[in-house]
Amino acid sequence: MVSRPVNNPANVSSLRRMASICFLLLGAGFAIGAPQQEPELAPEVLAAQQKRVEAMRKASMATVGVFGMDSQGGGSGVCISPDGYVLTNFHVSSPFGHRMRCGMNDGKMYEAVVAGIDPTGDLAVLKMYGRDDFPTATIGDSDRVRVGQWCFAAGNPFVLATNLQPTVTYGLISGVRRYQYPSGTILEYSDCIQTDASINPGNSGGPLFNADGELIGINGRCSFEKRGRVNVGVGYAISIKQAMNFYGNLRSGRIVDHATLGFTVATDTQGRVVVSNILESSDAYRRGLRYGDEVLRLGDRDISTSNQLKNVLGIFPDYWRVELRYRNEQGVQEAAIRLQSLHQPGELEKIVEGSSEQGPKRSGEAKPTASKDSLAEKYESRRGFGNYYFNRSELDRIVKLQESRKPTLPTSGPDDSLQVRFVGSVIGESTAVEARFDPEKIHWTLADKNSSVTVKGSSGKGGWGPWIQNQDPLPISIAMRLWYQWHEQGPRKLGEVIYIGQSPVLGKQGLLDMTRVVLGEVTAEVYTSISSGDIELIELFTDRQTDPAEVYFDYDAASPMAPMPSRVRLNYGLESRLVVEWLKLDTLPVEKTEDVPGGQP
Repeated sequence: MVSRPVNNPANVSSLRRMASICFLLLGAGFAIGAPQQEPELAPEVLAAQQKRVEAMRKASMATVGVFGMDSQGGGSGVCISPDGYVLTNFHVSSPFGHRMRCGMNDGKMYEAVVAGIDPTGDLAVLKMYGRDDFPTATIGDSDRVRVGQWCFAAGNPFVLATNLQPTVTYGLISGVRRYQYPSGTILEYSDCIQTDASINPGNSGGPLFNADGELIGINGRCSFEKRGRVNVGVGYAISIKQAMNFYGNLRSGRIVDHATLGFTVATDTQGRVVVSNILESSDAYRRGLRYGDEVLRLGDRDISTSNQLKNVLGIFPDYWRVELRYRNEQGVQEAAIRLQSLHQPGELEKIVEGSSEQGPKRSGEAKPTASKDSLAEKYESRRGFGNYYFNRSELDRIVKLQESRKPTLPTSGPDDSLQVRFVGSVIGESTAVEARFDPEKIHWTLADKNSSVTVKGSSGKGGWGPWIQNQDPLPISIAMRLWYQWHEQGPRKLGEVIYIGQSPVLGKQGLLDMTRVVLGEVTAEVYTSISSGDIELIELFTDRQTDPAEVYFDYDAASPMAPMPSRVRLNYGLESRLVVEWLKLDTLPVEKTEDVPGGQP
């Protein structure tokens, strides 16, 4: 007899559990063996990634690797104009001398020369040759940069870009408006941007972009000295605002200088930023600032600490005029003050020469001989200049611009025997005005008062200086003669001419070209429109300790004087002294007289 298992409920339950476990394990085995699908990314994530990739691709096209003439060594830069102007650091360009090579994302190496240098702010401008359609960076607004925003740096760290493709590193804005102390009086980083995007040796001079691929800074210092030459997430970039403030001056080929206010400040017991010392020769003093006054604002920045004032000052070139707001016993005052040079004449050149001799040497520093150098003609050595060739080049641009709009003038040269006469009247009055000049004399008539100076009286006894220092209206005639000769003969025939760069002018939009003309004891600074070449302002200086005569020019296409100026305004300091409307231009025979200049002020 065959025995049969007992139908025990406990055994049945156990068998069922075992069967369930086997089924689950079998199913799991099938699941493990089956191919897994990648999780789908949200469309907005993919869109953000693609935007970042495209921004980096475009930005990389304008990134430049800077090398010595033997293609060794290396730093970085960024191209900002289709004709090949590059922003970089002074400490990147200086070891290479005036000649270097620049590599771009297209895999090609381009010959380059230094244009202008800013040792104080650690900036330099190079000029590449070989194309007239170089890819350029889009200039951003560094004033809008905030802590926590994404950014990325591009460049050539550790000379990794052997194929000239830049390295791109991503990070955050860690700080804004930082200050890094200078080495003596050079390599000062003011109002700079701090980032944790990796910036290593070789990144110097390269671009810092915001998340949209807009240029917001020029990478420079990192915290290497104290922490070894490796990135520790603390890098600094010169703001693009500062770089573009200096860019026009750097294209002049000069060794450009930074500014000083002519006064110092301290924090008082109430936490106010007050004037602690002031030079009576400073423009700030002439505008009314005094010891103990509270400084409230400089430029477009409110001032709440002494360090903040120094930080803001560093973004401006010398000779610029900036708005100053301060509080004295009479209340809140506002004035535009003219900045002074940080260094004494010749001092900066000596510092640069010393830093070049003591600075690091690179294998690419050797300069090619003129017979082998294809860009030998693009460099001219002259004291006070990084490359004087570019000063001549910028002056050529201004001459070409004004020649295209040259008005028809009644005389043809300095030997003409005619006297040129501008006839007009004082605005709002019937008072007659004449500005006349001939090859020997400059005359001024206001109502029944006549004054004159000799053309050669710009220096020595009976010169133009006393008329300017005594704030007389006769300098209007001097300025009109200068305007006339500028168009008749060209700037180079007027005296010793130097193109300074670009500068703001009160009441005018944007920046203007500024050219300095030395006329004996008087220096004229001529401001012309970048687009039209029209003379907008002529300033006549006897020195930097007194106010110049400022003659502003207005143009009216509907005026019978067009395209010549229809009116002029004479200012001393910030005060308008006289506004004249010109009605006609004609000529008179020169009166041969033996009288000496009369009407001394």
